[in-house]
Amino acid sequence: MKTQPSLPSRGMLIYFTVCALAMIWPGALVANRIEPMIIGLPFFLFWYVAWVFALFVGLVIAYRSDAAQEVDDE
Repeated sequence: MKTQPSLPSRGMLIYFTVCALAMIWPGALVANRIEPMIIGLPFFLFWYVAWVFALFVGLVIAYRSDAAQEVDDE
């Protein structure tokens, strides 16, 4: 029997909103420079790679918490 999917928690919504905003207008202005070079990448490129990694970590956490919640529901 299918149940209606639940909404993500407020904390996860805030987390993903902050990550998204860091990669567009307000966050990109902070990181819009070439120096310092980090791991051989210009700072702006490193900024984007770091936030994509942060989004990946958040998605893994959300997936695991959702999977654990489904196991508890059964």
